[in-house]
Amino acid sequence: MKGLMTRFTIGAVFALPLMLLSFALAQAKPPTQPVTSVKGNCQVCHEEFQKAWEAGAHGRATVDPKFKTAWEAQGSPEKCLACHTSGYDSNTGAYEAEGVTCEACHSPVTDNHPAEPMPTDRSASACGKCHTETFFDWQVSAHRKNDLTCVGCHDPHATKLKADDPSTLCATCHRERSSNFAHTQHSQQGLTCADCHLGQMADAFNGEGHAVRDHSFNVRLSTCNECHAYQMHDPASVHTDQPTPQPPDAMAAVETMGVSAEPQPVSPVGFAVISGLLGFGAGLVVAPWIERWYRRMGRFDK
Repeated sequence: MKGLMTRFTIGAVFALPLMLLSFALAQAKPPTQPVTSVKGNCQVCHEEFQKAWEAGAHGRATVDPKFKTAWEAQGSPEKCLACHTSGYDSNTGAYEAEGVTCEACHSPVTDNHPAEPMPTDRSASACGKCHTETFFDWQVSAHRKNDLTCVGCHDPHATKLKADDPSTLCATCHRERSSNFAHTQHSQQGLTCADCHLGQMADAFNGEGHAVRDHSFNVRLSTCNECHAYQMHDPASVHTDQPTPQPPDAMAAVETMGVSAEPQPVSPVGFAVISGLLGFGAGLVVAPWIERWYRRMGRFDK
């Protein structure tokens, strides 16, 4: 019994310093670096976003040849620059900032970034300041009712969809409908969700917001007529097949996983407990050798 208690005591002697050391290290904060303002110089830290922006429509809003040609043909009206650039000097006729820059969405710019987070306006109304027609269509859509804003589908830096294939993007939310659609005649003919639910606007690039596709996501009769112009009054002569049975949803068992952009803080107590267990185990392992050493030194009775 005495030997067992001795070994437990040695294990505790090993565990306690490790626990205290781990607890102190877990609570220690890295040395604070002096904050240097990077206002107007976002690419210093966000190089990947800068490159995506430069290649996207926002970065090329003033250097796009189509815009320059159309703008100059209309007499270079300043009202166009309210959306196509973040700043314009009417006296010199020069751009203060080419394209829709970071400050258009990350505003007001703070001088203490990155010590303080940069404000970000991810609302649909922010996009609607320039994309007026698209914003108007979106307001009557089911996406708006379900709080799915523009940045849910569009990359605000690269100004493109967050998936290479529009149907793949739609399937992230509409899993059951996407699974059923894969078995339909429309899918077999190579049609995608966007072909019907994002119909081309008849006056694309002519309106105030230059809307290209209808973002109400409603299927218009004119869209169907593009393929079925002569089949409206005799659908049986074309669609003689039986209705497509609904296949089982392959994604039904998939659970949506919530991912947080910010790491959750870890309690230092957990590190201390793990270190203590490791130290206690190490103490039990070396205890027999320590006992023998003490016996040789005459500290313990045989």
